[in-house]
Amino acid sequence: MSLYVAFTMDCERIAAESPPGGPESWALSERAIWGYCERLLDRGYRPTLFLVPECAARHARLLARLAGRGVELGLHVHPQSLGDHRYGRYLGEYSADEQREIVALASDMLAEATGVRPVSFRPGNFSASDDTYPLLYDLGFRQGSVSDPGRTAPQFAALWEGACPDPHHVDPADRLWAGALPFLEVPLTTDPERRRPDGLPYELRLESGSFEAWQRPVLERCLARQQRERVAFRALCALTHNCYAYDRRDDPRAETLVGMLDYLDGLARHEGLVPVTLAEAHECFRGACR
Repeated sequence: MSLYVAFTMDCERIAAESPPGGPESWALSERAIWGYCERLLDRGYRPTLFLVPECAARHARLLARLAGRGVELGLHVHPQSLGDHRYGRYLGEYSADEQREIVALASDMLAEATGVRPVSFRPGNFSASDDTYPLLYDLGFRQGSVSDPGRTAPQFAALWEGACPDPHHVDPADRLWAGALPFLEVPLTTDPERRRPDGLPYELRLESGSFEAWQRPVLERCLARQQRERVAFRALCALTHNCYAYDRRDDPRAETLVGMLDYLDGLARHEGLVPVTLAEAHECFRGACR
């Protein structure tokens, strides 16, 4: 059975312009994006960049080069950091009409910055409500990484306890379940049974810790669960942010990334490992379901 692997990066506005936080400078942001993508492309992985519009506008030339090499440009929305800062809450706290307004505005801004209309989506802090998937689909999005199985964070309107942990088409009425709406949800890989001190699940987040101490246990527990449950479409989805010097060999996050890639190389000796962007994952999912 194939194992589909997606590497993603949430690309934020700089911290001085973003209440939820971000990289300390645009120079670091560019180095982070370039270094992350170069390391992955060199190893055969095409990442998906979830971009807030201001970051996309700032790095438009770099992003055009990366898109030409197969990197996917998706949309990332933190309402608090969008545009003129007129919005002050997390996405899932807004009504369906307000979410539609926010996401449509951000999508238009990203398309103007890059010349690419995004079709993949991730909200800031995995904030969403039962209204989110249907409105994303109505706005032209066809896949995303919206959920963080096990996350229970009412302060972010991010309630994902009991969420389906594997790729699935979504239920338009209940964000936690698989259903008939052909929007492919690719959840962030988590270990919902293990909790951080803040109560959030252990996530496949590169900045959380070293590969051996943090990432490897999450990976191995996920793979064991998928095998035990005979999951039909197996996938891993990793996350990081444009806040770290991935262009430097001695950066701890870069070292973690290399450790994960080496581990996946070993896994590929006995697994049908398939690197994918989010859009490519949906194509593979449709093919597997025929």
